[in-house]
Amino acid sequence: MQFREFSDELDFYKYCVQKIKEVSETKIRAHNEFRIVLTGGETARLVYAELRELKTDWSKWFFYFGDERCVPETDPDSNYFLAEKSLFEYIPVSKSQIFRIQGELGAENGAIEYSKLINSVASFDLVLLGLGEDGHVASLFPGQNLSDPKGILAISNSPKPPMERISLSIDRINSSDFVLIIAKGKKKTVIIDRIKSGEVLPATSLAPRKSLELCYYLN
Repeated sequence: MQFREFSDELDFYKYCVQKIKEVSETKIRAHNEFRIVLTGGETARLVYAELRELKTDWSKWFFYFGDERCVPETDPDSNYFLAEKSLFEYIPVSKSQIFRIQGELGAENGAIEYSKLINSVASFDLVLLGLGEDGHVASLFPGQNLSDPKGILAISNSPKPPMERISLSIDRINSSDFVLIIAKGKKKTVIIDRIKSGEVLPATSLAPRKSLELCYYLN
């Protein structure tokens, strides 16, 4: 894992967008498409606000989600809703380019439907992840099962509300080429130190095929 600490908040956002830009350009040149997995949270919202200004061929982008809370798609806690309001509404993409997790179906049914949606995707190009203060990524929490043969977990006992969630498994995330973890705020200082020490956590279980970066601004 590569650690990148930033002392300037704008530099943090710019680096995150630059990393996404570099991977997208490489993949579009090579395969004529770019498959990115989005995350939720306030840090992601601010990154998306910068990302939407990117000069790119948005028709080549395909958007997926790493996890979702089992709430309606218009609920403020929905990761899809956050992405829609901070990114999708500002860029020229069609619904056919967006593969959302149907959290409103409940954990089991939502996981089944999302598994069908991503079944044809051998691997993702870039997975964006937030970082919880307990070391969780997506909806993969410490002490819980991180793996699933189908690549999707139906979670009914999340330690953070809501209890029902749907998440890519650690195996599915690790089959991607690049993973970029984004973290902001002083409250993340302790968990980043724990990650650096090598403690076994969901975040330290990440091992994508090409690179893993943890970018953070702690001020």
